[in-house]
Amino acid sequence: MRIFAFWRKSILIRLILTFLIIMAPLYAIGINMYMWGLNAIKEEISNSKAAQMSYYLDKISKEIQGMKLVQSDTLYNDDINLLANNVPFMNAYERGYYMIKLQQRLSAIKNGSVYIENVTAYIPSIQRAIPAEGSIGEMQPSDLERMQLFDDSTPSQLIYQDNHLFLNAFFPPNYSTSGSPPLYSVLVKLSLPQLKASLGSLNADKDSGSFLLDSGKRLLLSKTQATLAEERIRSLIDDRESGSGTVEIAGKSYLYIFDTSPYLGVTLVSYLPEDAFFAGLDKHKIWFWILTTAVMLIAVLFSLAIIRFLRSPLRKLLDGFRRLETGDLDFTIGHPFEDEFGVLYHRFNSMLVRLRSLIDQNYRQTIMVQRAELKQLQAQINPHFLYNSFFLLYTMTRRGKYEELMKFQLQLGEYFQFLSRNASDEVTLEREVNHAKVYCDIQEKRFSNRIRVEFGELPTEYAGLAVPRLILQPIIENAFEHGLEKMEENGVLHVQFIPEPRGIRIEVANNGEPMSEEALLSVTDEATAADFGQKETTGMLNIHQRIRLRFGERSGIRIVNGPDFVVVAIRLEVGE
Repeated sequence: MRIFAFWRKSILIRLILTFLIIMAPLYAIGINMYMWGLNAIKEEISNSKAAQMSYYLDKISKEIQGMKLVQSDTLYNDDINLLANNVPFMNAYERGYYMIKLQQRLSAIKNGSVYIENVTAYIPSIQRAIPAEGSIGEMQPSDLERMQLFDDSTPSQLIYQDNHLFLNAFFPPNYSTSGSPPLYSVLVKLSLPQLKASLGSLNADKDSGSFLLDSGKRLLLSKTQATLAEERIRSLIDDRESGSGTVEIAGKSYLYIFDTSPYLGVTLVSYLPEDAFFAGLDKHKIWFWILTTAVMLIAVLFSLAIIRFLRSPLRKLLDGFRRLETGDLDFTIGHPFEDEFGVLYHRFNSMLVRLRSLIDQNYRQTIMVQRAELKQLQAQINPHFLYNSFFLLYTMTRRGKYEELMKFQLQLGEYFQFLSRNASDEVTLEREVNHAKVYCDIQEKRFSNRIRVEFGELPTEYAGLAVPRLILQPIIENAFEHGLEKMEENGVLHVQFIPEPRGIRIEVANNGEPMSEEALLSVTDEATAADFGQKETTGMLNIHQRIRLRFGERSGIRIVNGPDFVVVAIRLEVGE
């Protein structure tokens, strides 16, 4: 739910996610194309390797077929037939002549293929072994065994014995090992070094290798000595004619490919590390990472562009509205481009100018109204207060209390002087309190011993605080008029000054008649009304409005009906 809430609140997140949603399929298509191309290249490389191995086996097969062809042709050569069948009719010279001639033919066969190490003709009738290379010698018992070698398990009739490879052809061709020895044979010994060298051409590097297995999957020929890799791979070769696979040996992954020649009866196996086999694909991987980096870079650049051209201007506009909410109108916002945000900023600045004008106009009207009400309040002299003051003057004069009379006259003068002075709308809190004290002294003389007034000490740090005129004395007057006037005795009026962390609170409490709930609710509603213009302005409401206008909305008047006292609290918030 938080994700969806954040999605709804942030345009930036929505734009970036939308961009990523659009880019994701394109990137996925790119990855699929890359993987398809990579697999196609791998398959092509594998097929190329398999074709190379197939070509090698075909080449060896053709070499063997050629050897067998000339071998068979030699069996029916007149020279070897004469040596084998006409011994009684030949003298030593003729026999030597035909042996040399046969040796030359065998030498020609040997020189016809690099894979032939030697060719030897065995003729028991003359007890001679005639090699293509080397001297003609008498047949040994081992030669008699060798001329009878035979293996027809494969069409090529390759014979592997004593770590050597042979091709043997004898006469008569229908010779069987269970019968009498053949008249003669031509034995071709294959060159293992040449075969190993040709196997080496299949190896890509020092970690790769190739080897031949016989039909029983036994190691027949290897370029080097059998390694752990060869032994492990040899155990994985199955009965299929060809195939491939991967195996991990000593923490390294190897690819092996095998192909079987039915004619030769051997299986050619080639293996090499995968990283070496597909080394040519590194450039494709580089291009893949370039593509990935490009996509990420595009996403980052797109995000930065959104932040630069959308989020930053929007944030600046939102900050402007937040400042506007706090009441700050003395600023403008600018935009370097003449785009939609430029038009929006221009309209916002025009709105600020208009708001400042309207607020200034409204403020001036409010001040004028407050001043008019203040003058009206100053002009409203309570006739009862005036009559009672004159009556007190008469009484003091009649009784001859001239000192009290002089003091009382001075207090009346100060009182009316403060009311009638219109030079300034504000006075210090100390002067406002002194005016209230003068009023209380006058009232104490009027009510004699019926009412006691107690004034607390004004904190010196707030004595010079500028406050609107007549915010304390009218409240005290209201307490006398509505709360204490009807009390016959023990009336008390407390005026206290209570410092607070961000200002001062003045409490005027009296133990007179409490306010009714209806009257209290009416005064409270008037004091908290949002639109004072819709209500009749009273003295209490006038004071409340002027205090809030001067000190802010946290300041003003609050009235509380206590169990013993009615308390009117004046809160003046002066800030930090």
